[in-house]
Amino acid sequence: MHSTPRKSGLRPWRLVTGLALASLVAGCQDNRSDPARADLADTLMTDSLDFRDQVDPQAPYAGEWARKSSECDEERKLWTIEPRRMAIVPSMRFCLFEKVYVNTAEQEGETVWSAASQCLAEGRESQDLVFFRLKENLKDMRVTFNDSRSVELVRCVRS
Repeated sequence: MHSTPRKSGLRPWRLVTGLALASLVAGCQDNRSDPARADLADTLMTDSLDFRDQVDPQAPYAGEWARKSSECDEERKLWTIEPRRMAIVPSMRFCLFEKVYVNTAEQEGETVWSAASQCLAEGRESQDLVFFRLKENLKDMRVTFNDSRSVELVRCVRS
């Protein structure tokens, strides 16, 4: 798989947030009883922070997203969603997906992924269920937390 280099290079906030989330996962979980949790923490520490512009066929919800395409160049307004984690910069919310499910029969024209997530926001940890309702065009998506708050997003595409 080919990776497209980014013009702006490695973004420092991603490194800081990745390390903060990794320490949260590693420090707050009893890894001795669940080896999968240890694997998630290891993934966070070794996973590349470079982000691909291509759509991941296994996790097409992954990418950089914003509420409007005009906000895609504003780093403070991005939602960075990867196959197993996400960072929502505007709300300073960081989530690690423990399990991800897919439902293609939800509605015609969209596919729904749901992720059982461990999230950190405003210094508080929560267990959330996040829904990614991706339109067939793979450019529009609605994200819902715990079946209550929805946000419409558009995919940010780098030229």
